[in-house]
Amino acid sequence: MTVHLPPFVSFKPSSGGSDSLPVVIVIQEWWGVNDQCKAHAQKIADLVGAEAIIPDLYKGKLGLEAEEASHLMDNLDFKNAVDEIEVLCAELQKDNADRKIGVVGFCMGGSLALATAALFKKPLAAVAPFYGIPPEALCNVADIVAKTPIQGHFGDLDHFAGFSDKPSVDALEAKLKAAPGDKPFEIHRYEKEGHAFMNHDEFSMAQVKKLGFPGAFAQEDRDLAWSRLSEFLKKNLL
Repeated sequence: MTVHLPPFVSFKPSSGGSDSLPVVIVIQEWWGVNDQCKAHAQKIADLVGAEAIIPDLYKGKLGLEAEEASHLMDNLDFKNAVDEIEVLCAELQKDNADRKIGVVGFCMGGSLALATAALFKKPLAAVAPFYGIPPEALCNVADIVAKTPIQGHFGDLDHFAGFSDKPSVDALEAKLKAAPGDKPFEIHRYEKEGHAFMNHDEFSMAQVKKLGFPGAFAQEDRDLAWSRLSEFLKKNLL
């Protein structure tokens, strides 16, 4: 099957920047490329001083209710999505093969970020998943350590079994520790938080309440995560 360049949205730092800036690919939650996803991308561009790019894996579709979002995610071919991200990376490095690329993902995007790190033929500069782990049928996360630095963020109260709950994070960390290679990885846990704790806009918080997600959704935890992410990306991209 031919893999095409996905549509994407680009965000430059508010202070400006050239076309040769390093790139952070930001991968969407199951809702799609909504305002919260765009806010995350702009935040990353400003914090890091990099270009942030969101590939639109749903091709313009949005989930406005959990049932819609679940349907969109369930119908997404994850392997093809990773292939599309790889095509996007090739396009971004077309005129500069040394241009550094990192990947950050949230929820479904966190899972795809780890899968991208494991499946790409060419190592990435950095990968940071938030509360999402890919299934073993998609990739072996142990393949990542020898290639790409990883920084993970997970809430201890997350209740999505097999995807982002505490036992799943423990298993992820054990696999990364046991994997060959000496590339750094770090897993950060937030004891008062659950799933989607980085979200803050009106739509996202309404969904959090409707879905009964546990957690404090404390600004101090978001700020800590942003600080850790910023330091990690600057270290590996700049």
